[in-house]
Amino acid sequence: MTVLVLSEMFPNPGNAMSGLFVLQQMRALRRLGVEFTVLSPAPWIPGFVRSLPRVQKYLAIPAGGTVDGFPVEYPRVPMVPAGKLMYLSGFVYYLWCRRRVRKLIKKNRIDLIHAHAILPIGFAAVLLGREFNLPVTCTVHGSDINVQPWRNRRNLRATKWALTHVDHVSAVSGDLQEKVREIAGDRPLDLVPNGAEPDLFRAVPKSQARAQLSLPLGPKILLFVGRLSSIKNVGLLFEAMARLSHQDTVLCLVGDGELRNSLEQRAVELGIRERCIFAGSQPHEQIPLWMSAADCLVISSHMEGFPTILAEAMLCRVPIVATAVGGIPEAVVNRVTGLLVKPNDALELAHAVDDLLDHSEATAAMVDRADAFARENLTWEANACRTLTVYKDLRDTSKQTQEPSLKPARSCGACRPLDS
Repeated sequence: MTVLVLSEMFPNPGNAMSGLFVLQQMRALRRLGVEFTVLSPAPWIPGFVRSLPRVQKYLAIPAGGTVDGFPVEYPRVPMVPAGKLMYLSGFVYYLWCRRRVRKLIKKNRIDLIHAHAILPIGFAAVLLGREFNLPVTCTVHGSDINVQPWRNRRNLRATKWALTHVDHVSAVSGDLQEKVREIAGDRPLDLVPNGAEPDLFRAVPKSQARAQLSLPLGPKILLFVGRLSSIKNVGLLFEAMARLSHQDTVLCLVGDGELRNSLEQRAVELGIRERCIFAGSQPHEQIPLWMSAADCLVISSHMEGFPTILAEAMLCRVPIVATAVGGIPEAVVNRVTGLLVKPNDALELAHAVDDLLDHSEATAAMVDRADAFARENLTWEANACRTLTVYKDLRDTSKQTQEPSLKPARSCGACRPLDS
């Protein structure tokens, strides 16, 4: 089986971390016999703005290549302004990608399309599926349901049209499932949570991790991992830091983003700048080391889909304090696998962190339960098994109207991998 992945989010030379979860899912599915080719649209940059610093990361993206052995093309597509005009983007993507899709189909047999995010790329995938008679599945991840449809009525109508016309929808959380139904009605859709790789995300001794990262050995360390953006609500975490009873606690922020300068200034205003380490973006392979060095991972977001950092932290056996938003409560059950707090409440967040740091036995028990839960439910292997079932169902439904073109499936464990 060969799947065409359509995703704006995919690693590239300008941003190796972009859409890493898409690549991780593909790796797990490759082990089950699925082959992939990828179209990841990149912005077309007009000549008169190519000297601007903010567009250099896009200019670094090649026309194509391979990522971890997967063939990838990065077609240049005119990007309409984000936000209110997002409803136009899906049709633009369709027009600029259809020639590439036609060539791929002539070169290799494509069995189905897997789009990531319903708008704009899922909208384009529906049109491409109709033109080339290919079944289409789309995974909704978060902002494509939580943010984009609500910017204006046209965005909402475009989102609803794509959700009701795509052949299949998967959501990374039950919360997103319900929100999809609010937009598109009671259509069938599957829950396929993101995961983590146990071979990579495993704990190492705290002293060893801190020594390798040149972090202090004595104080408690809180960890934030993610983009420094408004949705992550890092300012709330800073306010909580200023209220902790453990005043020697250090906060490590792994990640970068448009709010970094303003957050550094806010840390100065709150008197905690000396206790904050802005580590910037780090290679994905280094994240388990940062996890192992920490006494607590804190998620302060006011909106989420299902952050992959949850599974990664659980497998690294770092305790979690998180806001009860999006799909987070589906993995972090309060006082069972972590501590949950109300969003936008700095005092409650501070109390929860103090509580976790003060009660080592209860915290250790939560870590054990979280680790067991993640190993059973939140690995990329588990995700791939669920996704493979989706692919098989789409393939079999498509075969009812098309000539058979695949070799019979070969049984190999619960997931029954496919012959390519």
